[in-house]
Amino acid sequence: MATSGEQAERVGTVRWATFAGVCVVALVWAAYSVGAQNGSFLTQDFGAQYHLAMITAHGAIPLVDFEHGWNAGSFWVNAALYAIAGGSPTIWYFLWGRLLGAGLGAVLAAAIGLRLRLHPAVMIALALGVLLLATPLHIKYTICLLWVFVLLPTGWLESRPRLAAAARVLLPALVFWQYVELAVLLTGASGLFELFARREVGWRTRILNCVQLAGGFVLGLVAQATAYRVLWGLSFADFNRQVILGQTETHEGSQYAVWNFFDLPTESGRFFILALYPFALLIPFVPLVWQRVSDSTRLVALAGLVLVVVPIRRVDNPHTTTVSALVLLALVLAVAELYERHSTPLVEPRAPASVSKPTRSATALPLAAAGALWAVGTLWIGFGLQSMAGAVLLVALAVAGAVLGGAFLRGATAAVSAGALVVLGCVPALAAVDHLDDMHRDAKSFAVSDSIARWAGPEYERCSGGTREALVMPNYLELYDALQITNPTPYYLFHYDFAQYEDVLVPQLEDGSIPVIIETMPLHTPQPWLTGAIRANYVPCSIVRIEKQATTVTIWVHKSRGEVAQQDLTIRQGKAVPTP
Repeated sequence: MATSGEQAERVGTVRWATFAGVCVVALVWAAYSVGAQNGSFLTQDFGAQYHLAMITAHGAIPLVDFEHGWNAGSFWVNAALYAIAGGSPTIWYFLWGRLLGAGLGAVLAAAIGLRLRLHPAVMIALALGVLLLATPLHIKYTICLLWVFVLLPTGWLESRPRLAAAARVLLPALVFWQYVELAVLLTGASGLFELFARREVGWRTRILNCVQLAGGFVLGLVAQATAYRVLWGLSFADFNRQVILGQTETHEGSQYAVWNFFDLPTESGRFFILALYPFALLIPFVPLVWQRVSDSTRLVALAGLVLVVVPIRRVDNPHTTTVSALVLLALVLAVAELYERHSTPLVEPRAPASVSKPTRSATALPLAAAGALWAVGTLWIGFGLQSMAGAVLLVALAVAGAVLGGAFLRGATAAVSAGALVVLGCVPALAAVDHLDDMHRDAKSFAVSDSIARWAGPEYERCSGGTREALVMPNYLELYDALQITNPTPYYLFHYDFAQYEDVLVPQLEDGSIPVIIETMPLHTPQPWLTGAIRANYVPCSIVRIEKQATTVTIWVHKSRGEVAQQDLTIRQGKAVPTP
C-alpha cells in the first residue's frame, strides 16, 4: 500500500480486472436504480436542476446559486447532459444523478485504490461502500472524490513537480467554475493537509503548494469575472452581487441545526448513516491512528472533515449520505493500513535510551480521561453549535488533536487515544440503544388490533350470542387472543391461491359451521367465490368504522342464527356514534 512519494509496485492484472468489474457493476447499478421520472419529480430540487439545464441548453446564461454552490460551469455541463438525453428527464437524471453520481463515485473510489495499490478486496470495499452506503446524490459530490484522486500525494503525479503544480492550480480553478462551495471547502482541506499533515516534504515546498492552491482558486474567480465582463458586459460589482458575496445577503437566518445524537431522524431506513457519521468522521484524527496512516489517507480524511458543514447545516439522511463517501474511504483506508502494519513485521534498529517509555499505569487513567475530554468537546462543540462556528471549531479541534497529539504525546499516545476511542465508540452504540428504545415505546404494530378489540369487541359479544368460534379475515390475527375466540377452520392466511380450498370452505360457509366472521379489511387478492358465499349465507350484524385507524370492521352472522339487530357505528374522538 502506498504511503507517500513514488509507488514502485505495479498495478497488476488483478487490480485492473477488479477496477473493470467495479465499472460494470456501477453502470448496471446506475441504470437499474432509476425509475421513470413523473410530474412530481419536476417540482422538486432535481426538477429545478432539470429545468435550469433545459433553459441553459436553449441559450440562457446562468450565474450561481450560492446557497448550494452551483456555478456557471455546472449548468453548462447539465445542459450538455440534457442534450445527450434528448430532453428526457429520466435519461437526464440517469446521467446527471445516478451514473455521474454514485456510479462515477464508485469508479473513482476504485481508481483511488489503483493509485494506492490497494488489495483488490479493499478496492471492492471502497467501491461498494460508496455505491450502497455513502451514495452521492449527483455529479456535484463526485467532485470531492475526483479532487482527492487527482491530488493524492503518491505515484506518478508527485514524481513530476511541474505537472503536480499545474494540477494544484487548475483543479481549484475548474472546480470554482462548477461549484463555489466545494472549491472553497476542498481548497481549504488541501491547504490544511499541506500545512499540518504532510510528511517527507520541506516547509518551503508545502507553503509553495498552498500558494498554488490559493492561486488556482483566485484564477477561477478572476477568469469567471473577466469572462462575464467581456462576453456579456456584466460589471464586477454586479458579478460580485449575483455570484459571490451578494448571494449571502438573502440568507441571514440560521442555516445550521444541532446534531442530536440520541434523537436522530430515521426516515428511509438510513439511521445508521446518521448514527455512525460523527464516529467515522473523527476516527482518523485519534492521535494513535493519525500517526500510523499514510499521507494519502490523511488527505482523504481532511477532505471529508471539512465537508462536515453540509450535513451540519442540514441534518438529514440525503445530505449526510451524500458527503460521507470521503469519510467512509478514510475509515476503510485507515483500517487497511493499520492491519497491514500489524500483519507485516518491521525490522527496526534498537531504540535509543532517550525514547519515551510507555505510560505508567498510574498516569494512564488521567491521560485516557484527557483523550475522552477531547472527543467529547469536539463532538459537543462541533455538532452542537447552531452556527457556522460549530463546523469551523470541529475542524480545528480534530486537526489540533491529531497534530498536537502526534507531536507531544509520545508514550502517552496509546492512553489518550484509548479514552477518545471509548467516547467515539459509545456515541453510536448508545444512540442505537436509544433508538431501539424509542421504537419499542412508539411501536404501533398492535395499535389497530387493540383498537378493533376495544370498539368491535362489544359488538361481537352482542352479535355472536355467546359463541367463542369465529373466523377473522384476512388480517389482525391477534384478535383471536384479544377476543378469546377460536378459529373453527384450519385456514388463517388468505393468500393469492386461496381458491384451492373452495371445495372445503364453501360447504362450511353454507351449513353454518362458521357461525361468525369478523372481516377486518378487504382481501389483498380478490376472491369472488369467498365474498359471494359470505354475502349469500351471512348478514352484516354490525359495521364498526374506526376513523383514527382508518379501519372498517364488519361482523357477519350466519343466517341460521335467526334475526339479528343490525348496527352501523362510527368511532370518532373516542366515542361510538351511529353512522349518518
